Amino acid sequence: MMNTANKKNSVVLSAYLVFFIVHTNQTGVGIAGIQRIIFLEAGQDAWISIIISYIGMAVVVYAMCYILKTFETKDLFQIHKLLFGKWIGNIVNFIIVLYLLAGLMSILLGYTEIVQAWIFPDLETWAIVLILLLISIYGVYGGIKTIVGVSFLGFFLTIWLIFMLVVPVRYMDWTNFFPILEASPKELLLGAYKTSFTVLGLEMLLFVYPYIRDKQRVHKYAQLGVFFTFALIFAVTVVAVGYYSGEQLEKTIWATLSMFKIVQFPNLERFEFLAVSLWLVIILPNTLFMLWAASKGLKRIFNRRQKSFVIITSVFVLICSSFFQKRANINEFVDFVGLFGFYSIFVYPIPLAVIVWIWKKTKGGDKSR
Repeated sequence: MMNTANKKNSVVLSAYLVFFIVHTNQTGVGIAGIQRIIFLEAGQDAWISIIISYIGMAVVVYAMCYILKTFETKDLFQIHKLLFGKWIGNIVNFIIVLYLLAGLMSILLGYTEIVQAWIFPDLETWAIVLILLLISIYGVYGGIKTIVGVSFLGFFLTIWLIFMLVVPVRYMDWTNFFPILEASPKELLLGAYKTSFTVLGLEMLLFVYPYIRDKQRVHKYAQLGVFFTFALIFAVTVVAVGYYSGEQLEKTIWATLSMFKIVQFPNLERFEFLAVSLWLVIILPNTLFMLWAASKGLKRIFNRRQKSFVIITSVFVLICSSFFQKRANINEFVDFVGLFGFYSIFVYPIPLAVIVWIWKKTKGGDKSR
């Protein structure tokens, strides 16, 4: 009994770490070029679409925390089994696992494309993906505390990059934001919808919740994490819209990285090379959490050791990634993952919260079940 108690205590995380878990999982490859995607839908009113997206994120976080608070010690995979039964629950869980693996692959392919475009154009896709997967496997084998530690350190190692945007701010043309509200309501909503593709990552809260101490404070820190993500995306989008002309922004694939080209230091000629390298630290929490959550889901479904599923899923992702060589194919795949992720993360939690509310009323909210 004592050994079991110690084992449980060894994986308990402080509630404030939820801020870093949520934020670092929402910030990945997408922020390198999100401005162009939103601008194509909402034009100079892209910043309004980001505000709409933030409101949606805040509502989803509330729904997630309501679901998790109801069951306290269970993750999403266990909640599905409890609500829908073993067979249906496992089918839903397997769909979630497939989404996590697809999301992992989209991140790896996205970063690989950046590395090939900016630093090593002749390096094979499979080689970069293999290196990233080996790092991820090593991190996941370290356990949830190691993964959260990478998330925590990654935040402080890369957050200073945002201050480099001070340089392009000096060259902004504020007339680029006028006329305001030129976009129609439909275009603004489409811009918010496209924003949601970039801020996927909220789902990690559904898997790490059982490991968190002081659960009554989780909602506060999750909302703070979401707000910080919103503020970051809002800042890089406003700077990009002001810095580029509309025509330039529509053609600039990685607007954030491109703005770093004008940043100069006395002993560093190409600052954007450093930024691309540091982007690995930004995406690493994404890959670690997704690989960990996917292998955890398979463990819940098949009742086998999680470590074996870490290797199996990594090999599966590596093989699938080798089939993507052209940018058009990668973009189509990323769009598909974003679409599936939108319904899984931004839509599904709302009806699930309603189902949980009905369950509480009919079952008496017995958390010990």
